[in-house]
Amino acid sequence: MIGDIEGKENLWVFVEQFKGVPKQVSLELIAKARMLADRFGLRVAALLIGDNVRNVSPVLINAGADDVFLLEDPLLSQYRSDFYAPVILDLIRKGKPGAVFFGATPIGRDLAPAVAALAETGCTADCIDLELTENGALLQTVPAFGGRMMAVIVTPERRPQIATVRLGVFQQAWFPEHNGRVVDISPQLTQAKFDLVEFVEESLQPSLLFSARVVVAGGAGVDSREGWELLRELAGVLQGALGGSRPALDNGWIRESQMIGHSGSTIRPDLYIAVGISGDVLHMVGVQDAKVIVAVNSDSRAPIFSNSDYGIIGDYREVIPVLINAVKKKQRS
Repeated sequence: MIGDIEGKENLWVFVEQFKGVPKQVSLELIAKARMLADRFGLRVAALLIGDNVRNVSPVLINAGADDVFLLEDPLLSQYRSDFYAPVILDLIRKGKPGAVFFGATPIGRDLAPAVAALAETGCTADCIDLELTENGALLQTVPAFGGRMMAVIVTPERRPQIATVRLGVFQQAWFPEHNGRVVDISPQLTQAKFDLVEFVEESLQPSLLFSARVVVAGGAGVDSREGWELLRELAGVLQGALGGSRPALDNGWIRESQMIGHSGSTIRPDLYIAVGISGDVLHMVGVQDAKVIVAVNSDSRAPIFSNSDYGIIGDYREVIPVLINAVKKKQRS
């Protein structure tokens, strides 16, 4: 079994799945790992843990995985850190991967540091980029110093190198002709630390930001209910979605699912209209792949203008109604 999974500098991705459906962020991480592996002649392995989840394996192979390490047991049907972390540690000790990637989800943020602690290695959270060097060092890029600069973190001595990445940072890819294999592994479960009494599934409304071709977002500069109604109307006439920056969430104008940036959503709309948003690094990493960025801000020195395709310097309360009327007029003609 050790020979089936061993590969010192290979890249592993923990696949988070629910009821046999893999999370989007896991597929995105497999695509990124595939790109890095192809560059350096490595293999990509997907860690699939659960109960009756074998049917997920073909999806992971088509997403770019060379190997699917399948660990099934009824006790693994629901996520439990007291089972999952030791199981992954056992795999790491046998396979000795160069790096292991986790989605920066509630589960990933709990599991990745737990595995890192057991493996006595480092863990970098919420990376916005991952690259490899010729000697196998993982360059883990994160915003630092309040978003004023980017920092590259490395784990120079310990292995594996562990990182978490948020949904939308990388793009999913499909390789329908890609061949892979499924390796069945019998998990060695430890003594349970607690009993799972009940599992309650929370119903959450999915964010419209990921699929919207047009996104209108507001920041600290939009400080009234009337202002947000203007933004909502503009988003409506453009058939787009409404979002915002961290100050907009802190001030209660948007929900958490609408926040854009490093601690929110990473999106790729065709058109992004930023209103009253200063444009610091922590926000701009969430829209860096937008095709066209339009900034509306009364402060001509706002950093967002240097990251925009078009900039309008002025009071949004005057600018937005003009834009709304122009779109309506275009639609009537």
